[in-house]
Amino acid sequence: MNKKRTTVFLLQLIAVLFLGICSELDVIHSLSRRATDFLYSGTRQPSSQIKIITIDETAEEEYGYFTSWSRSRAAELIEALNQPETRPAVIAFDINYITERDAEGDAAFVKAAREAGNVVVASRAVFRNAIVQDEDGTLSNDILNIESFEYPYKALAEVTSHGFSNTTPDMDDYIRHALLSVNYDSETIYSFSYQTYLKYMEYLGKTPYVPRVDKAGLYGIRYITKPNSYETHSWADVVNGKRDLRLFKDCIVLVGAYMPGMQDQYSVPGSFGGQMYGVEIHANIIDSMCRGYSYEQVSYGAVTFVNIALCLLYFLVLRKVNLGICIGSGAALAGGYVYASVKLYEKGWYVYPLGFVLCLFLMLIGHIVGKYAGEWFSKRRIMKEFKKYVAPQVLEQMNKDGELSIKLGGEARDIAVLFVDIRGFTTLSEALSPEQVVEMLNEYLALTTEAIFANGGTLDKFIGDATMAVFNAPVDLPDYEARAVQAALDIVHGAGKVNLRIKEKIGREVAFGVGVNCGRAVVGNIGCETRMDYTAIGDTVNTAARLEGKALGGQVVISEDLKKRLGDRIITEPLGEMVLKGKAEPLAVYSVLGFSEQQQESGISGK
Repeated sequence: MNKKRTTVFLLQLIAVLFLGICSELDVIHSLSRRATDFLYSGTRQPSSQIKIITIDETAEEEYGYFTSWSRSRAAELIEALNQPETRPAVIAFDINYITERDAEGDAAFVKAAREAGNVVVASRAVFRNAIVQDEDGTLSNDILNIESFEYPYKALAEVTSHGFSNTTPDMDDYIRHALLSVNYDSETIYSFSYQTYLKYMEYLGKTPYVPRVDKAGLYGIRYITKPNSYETHSWADVVNGKRDLRLFKDCIVLVGAYMPGMQDQYSVPGSFGGQMYGVEIHANIIDSMCRGYSYEQVSYGAVTFVNIALCLLYFLVLRKVNLGICIGSGAALAGGYVYASVKLYEKGWYVYPLGFVLCLFLMLIGHIVGKYAGEWFSKRRIMKEFKKYVAPQVLEQMNKDGELSIKLGGEARDIAVLFVDIRGFTTLSEALSPEQVVEMLNEYLALTTEAIFANGGTLDKFIGDATMAVFNAPVDLPDYEARAVQAALDIVHGAGKVNLRIKEKIGREVAFGVGVNCGRAVVGNIGCETRMDYTAIGDTVNTAARLEGKALGGQVVISEDLKKRLGDRIITEPLGEMVLKGKAEPLAVYSVLGFSEQQQESGISGK
């Protein structure tokens, strides 16, 4: 076997192992989930035993804004429904009645609920930390702690059942999972949906279905139908006798928001761009519980083992047969895998098939390229090595432009520039051995590089113990000013963890000072034909370097121009006017304390 064929063989083998593992690491996040949502989505006939009474435009036209309603309205609804010939199995209010409002209305609600005996109301858990998603796509609440629990007001809680109505969105804000229960104050509290379902099973005298849950206490929701599919009736129409109340007899009646202004809409699988009201999500969960439907994600280890085994099998096929059979067998294997995934889902087990299908496709492409276009591999190896020296964004843009050669030249762009270095590095390095200095620098440079790349910046260069980065070059970057400041804060905040590692290795700690400025600069390949760097030059860059020189350890210093651009999105502390080297006039500078609470909630655009 010649060198070229050996190289292709090794690359294909590595691809088999790497892609087999990565197929379930959810590296393609949103695409994988949306594709799986589409694959597993199916519309079934919703249960006729579930009715939704809506707080909608009709009800607000009749009674005014919902927030002004007396609780006596809820009492009227319960009394209207709970006549002998119309009595539902359960009436569940997807509404938080946490605090008392008016004594007369509250008392009327309590009285009606006590006499009915079939009322469930929503409560709310206040979590100290959010449920997080692991790299393999599973949800986890290992760090989950309940800070407090908001029960219905005391008199109402004594005469009703309650369940928490918190949602558990995935990383892409789709609701695919639900918490079955939480433990608080030595009490097991079920979710609003499941508590309503338990009440219904109690009414029927049946044993309730218990879904399998993962380590976080979550189970997968198998949605029965798409949005706006369950039978709905306006609250006002029900109370005013415009509906035949015999429709509700022995049913599950859910009461909740059903108009956009109440901000109770969520993205769900199978919604195809639309959203589903929270009360409809509860209806789907209860309906699925009644049918014994839920799902649990197949363990990462099991899926990985199967994927690697199938990939190795396909690898052997690629080595032995002609291209036509390779394509046919790959299509058959992918189709069989998708079919098996759907059947597993129907049995309550969830697998992301897109990663494996993509794995097969990439293996096939790799085989074709390796067999008929060996030069392509050479180009990829060059690019892989090139990434060690050039910022990924630069390489991506160059590759997009079809130019791996670099030409001299630049352009004027509006950018943000970040400088950071270690305070007292010279003195510190004199007291350390060369090996310890390298250890320290490696830890520090890893932190700065990670923070810059995480916020979309371009790593310009390392200058001794200093790092320079630019934002909004070579390609346009949305909200680049905020990203630059966020990168600076990430570096300062990450110093603690870095210091722990540095202190463990060399017994010393370091502090970083960061300066950030924005404005016009010349950006491009600066140098000569034999040696050039992609960098930025100009007064904007010089000022950023001077600001970094004024920063104390653990401090982010910015210019007044940058502060004006970000406005009240950031919290700053004025440091007064300072004379910067090369500037005729003193400049007002500021220390950044962080982003405002509103900005933290909304996040940095595009991050």
